[in-house]
Amino acid sequence: MDDTDEIVLLPTETPIPVGPRRAMPTSMLSTGGEDMMATDRVLELKVLSGALPADIFGHMFIAGSIATPGRPAFSGEGTVYRIDIKAEGMALKQAVFKPPCFLADQALQVDQQGGLLGFHDLGLTRLSPLLGVRTVLSNSPIALSDRMIITTDAGRPWEFDPITLELVTPIGKSDEWLGSIPAPWVFPLFLTSAHPAEDRRTGEFFTANYANAGAGNPGFTHLIRWQKAGSLEHFQIIDEHGEPVVIEQCIHQVALTKNHVIFQDSAFVVEMRQMVFDAAQLLMPALPLRDLFGGSNMRAQRPTTVLYLIPRKALRQHGGHAEHPTPVRATRVEIPGESVHFFAQWDDSETLELIIPHTPTLDVSEWVHEGELMVDGSRAASDIAGMQIPCALTQGSIAVHTIDPHTGELLGARLLRTDETWGLALGTSAPMPQEQRVEVLYFNTSGFAPELVPQRVLKTYQDRIDAALMPVKTGRPPRLLAFEIASGKLTSYVCPRGWSLLSPTFVPRRNSSGPRDGYIVCLAHSADTVPRPPGTSGEEVWVFDAADITAGPLCRLGHPDLDFAFTVHSTWVPELRPSPRNYRVSVANDLDLDGVSHRSFGQLAFWDLFAAAVAGAMQHSVIKELLATDVLPFFDR
Repeated sequence: MDDTDEIVLLPTETPIPVGPRRAMPTSMLSTGGEDMMATDRVLELKVLSGALPADIFGHMFIAGSIATPGRPAFSGEGTVYRIDIKAEGMALKQAVFKPPCFLADQALQVDQQGGLLGFHDLGLTRLSPLLGVRTVLSNSPIALSDRMIITTDAGRPWEFDPITLELVTPIGKSDEWLGSIPAPWVFPLFLTSAHPAEDRRTGEFFTANYANAGAGNPGFTHLIRWQKAGSLEHFQIIDEHGEPVVIEQCIHQVALTKNHVIFQDSAFVVEMRQMVFDAAQLLMPALPLRDLFGGSNMRAQRPTTVLYLIPRKALRQHGGHAEHPTPVRATRVEIPGESVHFFAQWDDSETLELIIPHTPTLDVSEWVHEGELMVDGSRAASDIAGMQIPCALTQGSIAVHTIDPHTGELLGARLLRTDETWGLALGTSAPMPQEQRVEVLYFNTSGFAPELVPQRVLKTYQDRIDAALMPVKTGRPPRLLAFEIASGKLTSYVCPRGWSLLSPTFVPRRNSSGPRDGYIVCLAHSADTVPRPPGTSGEEVWVFDAADITAGPLCRLGHPDLDFAFTVHSTWVPELRPSPRNYRVSVANDLDLDGVSHRSFGQLAFWDLFAAAVAGAMQHSVIKELLATDVLPFFDR
């Protein structure tokens, strides 16, 4: 048996085939294009090795995006996997989320209509100069107390039915949101949070609606509250000096504590200005827009984490309409080191405790371009073109920060940074009542893969790192981590050569009683050099004992046809309940062309010029026919 066929035997005697060397699997970019228009997809996953625990149960929902070759993974079509846990294995049901803009895009492609009406791939966005911006529902499936939703950073959240996996309704009518680009588009760009939050005691649902400043646009930042039955309430966030807060990057996450709603200005750069320039250049090719308003190069993330603490007592009043928000004052907190996600302990009566996986130089707003020069000296091959850059240029750290919630003062911090924290990625913890303290967090990591990091990223962040400390020759393997918050103890499982883990999900044991009493379920991807024994496609589902992840997977499940898209966040529910269907937004009213022009809030020269160009080129009769024929029949009128 040569090295390629080597088998790893873990303490659980679970055999895992490995490759000859560390390699980041390119299967994470599987297109799944043949399933794009499928209504559903069901696979019966069988046990490949080990045994499925008798007390594991429930249903997992995992969100991802299906990207065509060369297209940035985050801009691919939104898909969801539901994994039903059964005694004999797992059943996987897949569906593609098809909001109205998806149907319009597909119809235009079928009819081969391009030009100003068709959608174009522009960075992380797919945009039509005349119709607007595509909503890709691919980030987070979230179980609310009475329904399930799917979210994105650029678009309204949508409710979907957990049983059929069909979209039910957007949350909020179009005129209950403010567009981030002031154009009379049928499909406006609504910047919001991919991680909204619900208070299960009160039923309040909180998210964000904002616009970055740029090209003469002053920007705005609103907190949105939705109480499930009524209209969306808007609160304008004001800083301690009485000035409107403007988000520099994006509000990727919202969190709740006993006394506050927390916004995070996350380390994910929204290139809204670049998006507008690209759209405007298609409409007005003769104008030198970048000369007039400034060019655009890769922009580094801010090297700190900024949060805004909004007192919940200030929200006892009713919020206003999108155009007339109720002002509320927030406390600004700035913490060294950038981050994308955070965890907040509920009780902040005296101090606020935040657990933050800091990810310096991890720039997920960038992706690999075919042929570009990588850190290891290679050129990016076509099979990795479009992959979001998975690796930071330096070690990450897990920090426990203690903050005075009244003043925003940093009172203390415990920081853990080791060779195990290269490429900190997604986190999960045991489902629990919101009032209970989070005790243990689990993270997957990407490690460090120099063959997937472009030289341009190194150039952008060169002032923040010591390039000599980058393990360019050896790389670092992906891992699964368990972090105990009180003690700071970190344990880890090192992925076998050629394997990587995505979308970790905590699945409790039946009648579980503690923060480690359950399982961590991950999607496992293998590189092309890893052998494929019978029954596996090289993409699998691995089940770990949450009490001891170092023992490796208790069970591996797979199917010869299993082909995951690029997946991110996930959630678990004990049982499936159909949508209550007691809230519905009329898609027909949303897409009424007569009301579209009122959505623009542009008042400055550039925005007036842009909006006028859109309105002047608008093909109303063609668009009305497109919507009536290819979009509205799929939704209740």
